[in-house]
Amino acid sequence: MSDAIDEVQIRRLFMLLHGMYGNSVLDKYRIGQVDDDGEDVGMKSARSVWLNGLREFPQPIVMKALAKCTEKHKTFPPTLPEFRDICKSLMPRQWTAGTEAPRLEMSEALRSEQVQRARRAIAETRLQREGGIRTSEGIKGLHVLIAKAVGHAGGDEAATLLRLDAMPMRARA
Repeated sequence: MSDAIDEVQIRRLFMLLHGMYGNSVLDKYRIGQVDDDGEDVGMKSARSVWLNGLREFPQPIVMKALAKCTEKHKTFPPTLPEFRDICKSLMPRQWTAGTEAPRLEMSEALRSEQVQRARRAIAETRLQREGGIRTSEGIKGLHVLIAKAVGHAGGDEAATLLRLDAMPMRARA
């Protein structure tokens, strides 16, 4: 079953427009001539024109556009072009990648810099996840790590650092 608006829905749309705007809808389209069915020829023609003008929009979009009329057209009913503009604004946007868009290439230096930055970020994340501690390099950094470990174990960090500093260089290696 098609989701496009049909004759029954156009009649309902006009009925709702009449309910919202009163006789200004009728005054806008009726011409005073009635056909064999007793219906105003102008209103019948208007519904036919609106039906053709709104066929491209699914019925839910048309109903949403009708609800939007209370914001955009507070005192007078919209014309068909105004109503179509509201419908267009409510349609989901279709995006397709254009083949003519240029592809930007990255220089080898920039690529290398990006790789290094990513590796550092991965290493930092891994260090944090595993509960590691970052310190300065060398013996001083090692002393800080040992003092922290001793402190966490409930020992005396200061005494441990003094003992480490007092050790000869060969005994440390």
